Amino acid sequence: MNIKIGIVDDQHQIRENLAKRFSFFDEISLVMLATNGIEAIKLLQEMDTNQLPDVLLMDIEMPEMNGIEATKKIKDAYPSIDIMMQTVFEDEENIFKSIQAGASGYLLKDDHIEKYVDAIKDMTNGGAPISASVAMKLLKYMREVEKLSNKKPIEDFSLSSRELEILEGIVEDLTEYQIGDKLFISPHTVRTHIKNIYKKLHVHSRASAVKIALQNRLI
Repeated sequence: MNIKIGIVDDQHQIRENLAKRFSFFDEISLVMLATNGIEAIKLLQEMDTNQLPDVLLMDIEMPEMNGIEATKKIKDAYPSIDIMMQTVFEDEENIFKSIQAGASGYLLKDDHIEKYVDAIKDMTNGGAPISASVAMKLLKYMREVEKLSNKKPIEDFSLSSRELEILEGIVEDLTEYQIGDKLFISPHTVRTHIKNIYKKLHVHSRASAVKIALQNRLI
């Protein structure tokens, strides 16, 4: 497996440090460095299709064009490119806006390089790497937004009330046993419900289920 990545960050030191650390992993190939969203889009336009990165590591706060705006424009033009947001703090509003723009994951800049690599691999396999702590903060933020806006889910995917309860447990990063104890059902029943949830959401992992749940305000 060889995964092509690009780094979009306005801080030279961060770009160079990440580039150096990724050089120790044979499965990762760095194909692009950009200082902001405008430059990233320009570089992508100049690349042949087979040169395009599989994953972009995108900073949120950048001059000229920030990471959220760049994510939306890049996903519209290059839907096959997965985008991992990275920042120095867990900002619920910006995480929410990033996911709405099309980002598939979220990392903190002080995460270990091994976590970066694992998250990139997970993303290229269809996952949506968002840590449990970030998902919980994001869920709380979204619920507050929902109370103010009184909006209904964008798409309900025909989930039953029981499936929604289990999906909430998934977002809260509970195990099958913990979900079962909470809902007074067996772990086997929980697993059966999770399979049905995955089928209805068209996903194959917990991380992807969390992403769909948050994007569509299912819980």
